[in-house]
Amino acid sequence: MAIVNVAQAAGGGGAPGVAGIKVRAWARVWQATRPEHSKGLRHGAWYPVVRDERADRVTIQVGEREVDVPRRILEITGSRPSRFTVVHRLGFVPSRGNDRYRLGRHYGVCPKCQWRFGIIGRPVQEKCPKCEFQGDIAWWETV
Repeated sequence: MAIVNVAQAAGGGGAPGVAGIKVRAWARVWQATRPEHSKGLRHGAWYPVVRDERADRVTIQVGEREVDVPRRILEITGSRPSRFTVVHRLGFVPSRGNDRYRLGRHYGVCPKCQWRFGIIGRPVQEKCPKCEFQGDIAWWETV
């Protein structure tokens, strides 16, 4: 996936809003970003970019709040992705009773609703168990 200039990708006027928010682009944390540097953002989840006025940072919408994030830790694209992201958890140690246990060593993230779900095998397509969005799984984006 290419990184695009947010202002160019949005054509200056921005993309359609998400729940009334004017979205300028979409961003997710680079897979290689260490958790202590990711500002609490979920790996694999795409967040709407709501402001892009500074050279080194963008503002993304995270739930009900806006968060300024260093541009260097984000992958930014002009339109909302239509494929499932695969997140590989390095150093994953299963622990029963932990909600993260059910997701396994790698899991998918729905591009529409951000729901996380365990992936068994290496399917090419998936249907989100929460919102029923169906699409390709982007194995090619992962290491």
